[in-house]
This record gives sequence, structure tokens and C-alpha cells, in this order.
Amino acid sequence: MKRLLTTALTVIVLTISPFAVAQQLDIVQIMGQFVQASYATSRCSKPDQKTLSNFLANFKVVSFRAVEELKKRNSNQSEQQIIDGLKQRSSAVEKAIDEAIRTNGCTDPRIQDLLKRFEIQATLKL
Repeated sequence: MKRLLTTALTVIVLTISPFAVAQQLDIVQIMGQFVQASYATSRCSKPDQKTLSNFLANFKVVSFRAVEELKKRNSNQSEQQIIDGLKQRSSAVEKAIDEAIRTNGCTDPRIQDLLKRFEIQATLKL
């Protein structure tokens, strides 16, 4: 589980507020949802090894595509600058999720939604 968290925090992005749902998602927003689901799962669940492996494989694909998209959008920034910017945004995700867990526990409906999303993201065939 620590590996999941470490991987997730390596390239974190949050282009929409935590728990928000966008009508049209792009790859960067999708990555943000993967990050949210990953963090919530690391705090509230213990997926089996197969589910975790599948999620991480999909997260890797989404992360790569999101970074490539951000390079296009921010051609004046290096890849390292983009990654550093993504890392900076991770604290907002963590704080929002930690606050929801602190206030309502892992049974918080928003957390439960993220745990379900993790399971769905693990089953995607990317």
C-alpha cells in the first residue's frame, strides 16, 4: 500500500477540486481522479494484489498521457517543472481527503465513492 501511495504522489495533479465531478473530463482531470481514488484507498482500504497491480498499471498509463498533455499545454516548462507542479498540488488532495476521513471516517459517502472509483479504475483495459 505504501508503494501505491508513493507512486500516486510522484505525479499528482488536481485540476478540479477534490470530490468534484466534471462534465467533460480530459486526461489531466482523469489523472486527478486516479490520484484521489488512490489516496483514499491507501487510507481506507486494502485491495488485493491483483486489483492493486491492475490499478497501478492503469495509473501509469494515465499519468504518462497526462504529463504528455501538460507538456503540450505548457511548452515553456520542462518535464521536471511540470512534475514539480503536480507534486505541489498533492497536499490539497490529501488535506481534503484526510479532513473527510477525520470528520466522518472512511464511511463518508465521498470516500466510499473514491473507493468504488478505485475498483472501477483497476478494471479498465487501457
